[in-house]
Amino acid sequence: MSNNDFNNRKVVITRPVERSESLANIIRQHNGIPVIVPTLELQTVESKELLYVTQNIGEYDWIIFTSPAGVKSFFSIYGKKKLPIKIAVIGVKTEEILLKYNNTPDLIPDNFTAEGLLESFNSVDLKDKKVALPRTLSARDVLPKGLEALGADVTVAEAYTSSIPQDKTHIINLMNDILEDKIDIITFTSPLTVHNLLDVVKDEQPDEFDKFLNKLRTAVTVASIGPITGTALKQYDIPAIEAKRYTVKDMIDILLENI
Repeated sequence: MSNNDFNNRKVVITRPVERSESLANIIRQHNGIPVIVPTLELQTVESKELLYVTQNIGEYDWIIFTSPAGVKSFFSIYGKKKLPIKIAVIGVKTEEILLKYNNTPDLIPDNFTAEGLLESFNSVDLKDKKVALPRTLSARDVLPKGLEALGADVTVAEAYTSSIPQDKTHIINLMNDILEDKIDIITFTSPLTVHNLLDVVKDEQPDEFDKFLNKLRTAVTVASIGPITGTALKQYDIPAIEAKRYTVKDMIDILLENI
């Protein structure tokens, strides 16, 4: 078969619904059938820390956006104004959303992870610099701790929550489809998409959990957007295909090369 065609395979997207359409379009372009089953629900939060950062942005030297949701939440309060400080982002999609708010990043790491960003900051003097970090509190603490180790004064401002969807019906239906061999491929774009899927199945259908895990390990092609998500899958001994560059496009390209 052609290495650029899914041949009508069903490809599950587990990312939040508002971030699924671009990936679904790529899958359709390659003759795949996208199945959107969000295992994450994003909700904007106007925390007191976020309000403080937006109202006192001039006090800061850097602001770091780690996801499109963080950008959208921040600018929903701040407005489409030019930021008077330096901006770092993780990932091309985060950069793309930032540009829509009339701002351009000063720093984007080659490696789209917290570790990659910290590596990029090694050549920047952060001693006694104030850094704003609008994000979800459920994110790993690698970035704020790493920035503090470089001498920065970091304000973590809760900008949105990432939680298990209130309606778990779609996740249980997906579990049944996987158990019945109706799904060919499943994609994961963050550790939480992995953990939430498995936590819901374990909590809601404990008798099916081991069978479900076995299906993911042996009967479904699993794709991970990068090594952090890959590590979450390894915790459950689920083998996954992973691209060298951590974008959804590269994830799809590596999938097409390996199916």
